[in-house]
Amino acid sequence: MNRAHHGRRVVASAVWAVSWALAIASLLIAWRAGLETEPLPGVFLSQAPVAMQSRFDDIGVVVALVYGPVSALILARRPHPVGVILAVHAVGSGLAAFGVQYGLLGAELPGLPAWGFFAFAAGWGFVPGTFMTSALPLLVTRDRIPGWQRVIVGACAVVASVAFVLSLTQQRAPVPRNPFAIDDPTYQASVSDAYTVLSFAALAISVVTCVILVVRWGRAGARDRAGIAWLTLGHLFLTASYLSLVVPDGVELPQWVVDFGMVAPVLGQVLYPAAILVVVLGQRLWGVELVVSRIILWALLTVSGVLVYLLVVVMVPALVPGGGGNGLVLLAPVVIALAVQPLRRWLQGRIDALVYGEGADPDALLARLGDRIGELEPGAAGLQRLCEALRRVLRLGVVEVRSAVTPALAATSGRAGGPAVRHPLRVGDRVIGELVVRPRDGQRLDRRTLRLLDDIAGLVAAALQLVESNLVLEQARGDLIALRAQERRAVRRELHDGLGPSLAGIGFGLAAVENLLPAQPEQAERMLHELADDLNRRIRDVRDLANEVTPSPLDGATLSEALDELAARFESGHLRVESDVDAASVLPVAVQGAIYFIAAEALTNAARHAGATRIRIAVEARGGDPAEVRVTDDGTGIDADAARGVGLRSMRERAEELGGTLEVTTGPSGTTICARMPLRPAPPAPGHVAVAAGTPGPLRLERTR
Repeated sequence: MNRAHHGRRVVASAVWAVSWALAIASLLIAWRAGLETEPLPGVFLSQAPVAMQSRFDDIGVVVALVYGPVSALILARRPHPVGVILAVHAVGSGLAAFGVQYGLLGAELPGLPAWGFFAFAAGWGFVPGTFMTSALPLLVTRDRIPGWQRVIVGACAVVASVAFVLSLTQQRAPVPRNPFAIDDPTYQASVSDAYTVLSFAALAISVVTCVILVVRWGRAGARDRAGIAWLTLGHLFLTASYLSLVVPDGVELPQWVVDFGMVAPVLGQVLYPAAILVVVLGQRLWGVELVVSRIILWALLTVSGVLVYLLVVVMVPALVPGGGGNGLVLLAPVVIALAVQPLRRWLQGRIDALVYGEGADPDALLARLGDRIGELEPGAAGLQRLCEALRRVLRLGVVEVRSAVTPALAATSGRAGGPAVRHPLRVGDRVIGELVVRPRDGQRLDRRTLRLLDDIAGLVAAALQLVESNLVLEQARGDLIALRAQERRAVRRELHDGLGPSLAGIGFGLAAVENLLPAQPEQAERMLHELADDLNRRIRDVRDLANEVTPSPLDGATLSEALDELAARFESGHLRVESDVDAASVLPVAVQGAIYFIAAEALTNAARHAGATRIRIAVEARGGDPAEVRVTDDGTGIDADAARGVGLRSMRERAEELGGTLEVTTGPSGTTICARMPLRPAPPAPGHVAVAAGTPGPLRLERTR
């Protein structure tokens, strides 16, 4: 723990202890001494009726007991001006409540130490915090407040400071003696009116703040809406309680108004701090979120019970002529008992929405995430949206999703936070990825969030699988386009360099036959036979070209079967072709396609140009070694022109596109073409076009012959 954090905890503990000690001491004095309920005359500058002033110490006790721990939580976990204001409010209200009782005790026990100080502390202790709460909600935000709202906060601070000085230095009654009083009759004659003007100014600021909160609530997103709603409602009750500061003395108030003047600030002190804690601290409530939820629920149920009782016992006789009697006293507990259970469920739902935000209802959260999964974009963009949604809803610092199937597929939302919590993402028994979450800086994950992460891990796994499927689909589309481009290039190359010149030669030969036919029919007949043989070869070349530019030879067949069929097409009375596939593992589809087309090109060249009588195709792929295809013939070898031709260049390109190599060994006794390709093809080299999809296919190779 660093020194700054330790210092904050010490200050927070002191604020909590002092505010509670003063409030408890006030209660003990009132209980043991049996004092009057009305405060000493002259200690308050407020012009409120005595009936309202008699409740000031009760309100002070409530404020001290509530805001003591609230301010301590904020001060200990996050430096924020709201925490400072609430600390002043808690300690000052506790001092005011204690001052009321100590002043009454001093009136009965002459010579009580510091009697004047504590008696007048009842009038000035609560002033700074009470006046500053008029604009406090403007500071309760995660965003930077606008400049004009900062002006309102500054004006409120000036009003609170002047009102505090007036209360601190006033001497309206001769006894007891205020040690801070200014002995100036003119000054003392004006302090009460000045204080009243400042009270109206504070009330006006509070009303303006209510309007701003309502507007902010209307514009807020789902994440902040619940907290702002509670803050607005609490501030409305506090604003209503501020009326007690400006009601002129001598006004006869109905009892229910006096009672409401007591209940309104109490209810406001329940709603107000709860919203402040959630909005200011966010997930820094870890460790106390359940306590906060239960205390709020208990307090609201208690206040609700009091309101029901007042409604039945007090307000009904006042509003209904002839109403009342003992029947209402008996009816009130029944009404409260019937209302408490549905009210509890309703309040608990609202409290959970306040404390836990969108993650309050796991079923609703899972349903919303499930609806969004089908709308995810392919690739990392879809995962990014999912991570951002989880981080926002669960109020996390960082959310990261990583794929174990596609290592490059990952997404992160947020910046470095607290310790990481990792959840494996499973589909059945197979781990397909990992969900990594971190709390915000200085926080830790509460048990509710951890349980919710366990619940949504399956949905995140489904989303990851869907994103990967979309990604594979997009890659397959791209590979198909690349394959078509490659096929067009091969057709264009063959037509331009092979079939086109051959057909042109046949055309010239037919013209020569036409010239020779009248004078030399025997020679013309021989030339026609040669042209017919050449035309048959070109027909076979066209068929081979058609097979080369389509993946159909491998559709529905093993590589062994496809190569056997290829060898059978070249078999003749003077040429024998053998195929031997020896592979102990599953080869990717791209590698199988490259092996087939390289073997087909090598076989075509050997049969067409080398005059071979025996050709052997051998394929090997064992363990993690590269797959190897070797085509050996007993022909005359490859001359320099053939080495620069289209066929060898095409084979070399197919091997290199998958990260492989091609070697050619030639001589008078024959030629060996050997291509080696890794089982996990590398990305295409610059300038090359991929041949086939890079996804593995479940094709098992077999030994033949």
